[in-house]
Amino acid sequence: WALGELRPGSLSASGLMTDNGSGSGLAAVAFDIDGVFKYGREWSPDGYSALQRLAAANIPHVFVTNGGGGLTEKSYASGFAAKVTGAASNASDPAPLMSDENMILSYSPWKRALGAELANRRVLLVGDPYDKVTQVAESYGLRRAVHYQDYARRHSTLNPFRQAKEDGGSHTAVDNKTTGAMGSAQRSQQPPAADADDTDPFAAVLVMCDPFEWFEALQCIVDILCSPTPAISEYDPSVPPVPVHFSNPDVLWKAQHPYPRFGQGAFKIALKALYHTRLRSLRVPEETHDEMVASSFRQWGKPTEATFRFLEERLRAFASAPAAGGARAERFYMVGDNPASDIEGVRRANIFHKAKGNDTAWKGVLVKTGVYKDGDETNGATTVVAGVAEAVDWILACEREHAK
Repeated sequence: WALGELRPGSLSASGLMTDNGSGSGLAAVAFDIDGVFKYGREWSPDGYSALQRLAAANIPHVFVTNGGGGLTEKSYASGFAAKVTGAASNASDPAPLMSDENMILSYSPWKRALGAELANRRVLLVGDPYDKVTQVAESYGLRRAVHYQDYARRHSTLNPFRQAKEDGGSHTAVDNKTTGAMGSAQRSQQPPAADADDTDPFAAVLVMCDPFEWFEALQCIVDILCSPTPAISEYDPSVPPVPVHFSNPDVLWKAQHPYPRFGQGAFKIALKALYHTRLRSLRVPEETHDEMVASSFRQWGKPTEATFRFLEERLRAFASAPAAGGARAERFYMVGDNPASDIEGVRRANIFHKAKGNDTAWKGVLVKTGVYKDGDETNGATTVVAGVAEAVDWILACEREHAK
């Protein structure tokens, strides 16, 4: 089977397939990672045993993170399993499931949602580390993905600071390496020499994870938003802006620093502001700017509907197909540390299912080991607990109460 296309009941060999008994419906748990299993560089000693208790209760689980670091699902899951197991005080068998089968990264839905459409089209790939994100793009079938740093290298004048950084000098004209006469005033206005692909327009920009070089990435994306053939034309009003897909909306995330750090959501804010500024400089009518942004920017990751529908499909894949003649009740739990992403996703999902008349309900379990701190707004979380161990205890208590 292909990642993102699990068959119902396909995980029965793991011992985690469940519909929680005859007619009782499906209960399943989605765990955030940062702020739940790890706090900066530290890993929870309680994660392994908490997952074991869920498995013993026959309740399936998946991991869903707005991160990913440009790794494949298999690579991320392998590292995650090693860290969770290594942090456990007594990691006994049976080991809980921690594999690519139940690992959802911020960009995981793209393989199915975008892979076929963009397989043979030119796309700009944004994110680092370079080797990792290009490997993910290849595994998703994106044959013509161009990493933003490669694009900048091929167009040496795109980033005036790159050459200065490499030379150890200044980007100013009096200190750079350029010598000789201009020849004519017009010569400096000519675009850089195009490479073989520059006549082929970019079809999309994929912001997979945080780029190391914000300036260069922002410049590349704004140029492409203004023209899908940016090496040939500065602005092309005859075509709409290309879609820019963001995998992670989090403005802040819990890193090793004592206080939250800027994430990909902050990069999106910066890009939006610079795109508006560039359009003004091109004298594009101000009243069209918001529409251009809305038609181009596409958000994925928690708390978006696209990611939660993908998450629900993955949770259902851990259970046997429902009996003929009726839909099955579903009880989903989200364990996370961020009210603005994890719990907001729960809130939106419940609104969605209520409007559809579905017998599906989410409960939000907020932990205090990450972004959320005592006194913060909970965004309607069902409960607030100390950490991952207490979260699982609360879920098991809910399920015992449901079984009565």
